[in-house]
Amino acid sequence: MTTDDQTYAFKNALDAQGERLRTLETLFDPGTIRCLEARGVGPGWRCAEVGAGGGSIAAWLCHRVGPEGSVLATDLDTTVLRELAHPELEVRVHDLLTDELPKDEFDLVHLRLVLGWLGDPRSVLPRLIGALRPGGWIVAEEIDFVSAVADPRMEAEAAALFERVLHEHNAVLAAQHRFNPFYGRRVAGDLADAGLAEVGCEGRTTMWCGGEAGGRIWRLTLAQLRESMIAAGRMTASEIDEAMALCDNPRLSMLAPVVMAAWGRRGVA
Repeated sequence: MTTDDQTYAFKNALDAQGERLRTLETLFDPGTIRCLEARGVGPGWRCAEVGAGGGSIAAWLCHRVGPEGSVLATDLDTTVLRELAHPELEVRVHDLLTDELPKDEFDLVHLRLVLGWLGDPRSVLPRLIGALRPGGWIVAEEIDFVSAVADPRMEAEAAALFERVLHEHNAVLAAQHRFNPFYGRRVAGDLADAGLAEVGCEGRTTMWCGGEAGGRIWRLTLAQLRESMIAAGRMTASEIDEAMALCDNPRLSMLAPVVMAAWGRRGVA
């Protein structure tokens, strides 16, 4: 990610973003951990967590690799990461589009919800691959809104409001921040095209309901995007406020955006 205002839409230093990051961790950490365990992450591994956000996976990696391992956690804004205290952890401000990573260093490079914000994610893959030791793994998890649809049991009026706010959310992020809401379907192919071996992927989704973590992430996201959406003429203030209220109401039920986890390995030769 770059500090240019055309990229990442959410600022880690904001109190509201802290809650949003914690909610994302609640929703996505279990699947991430299962995927990393399947890659064999263990004692002594050297890991890089790129775009580390709230730091929950960086902290998990520290426990996993133990005192003989190490974890480098990077982000544009490390406000939240600086609160972590693990002897295995190094925190570094890092712009993935312009800043280098250590060469031939890591057994694992992990990113979650990062590449889809970059405009041209393929441009950074050589840098990420170059940071791996021979035989090291990249795991990249990216969202795809193809699955984000209202539960057919929802009332028609509430479902229509949800579907509209979903469309406008995607549109404003794409127009103002270069976000690709459908990058998840491309990530495994991009890893394969970059020359990685043993490429694989899996998709994870579930039902999100109002008043629970899934509804909360929508409310927190809309709260940060509210002014941008109004200024762009995409929705009125009252429409967005109605949508945010729906996020706290059990009437909201939706199939969540699918998280596509893709992985690949740098060749040994």
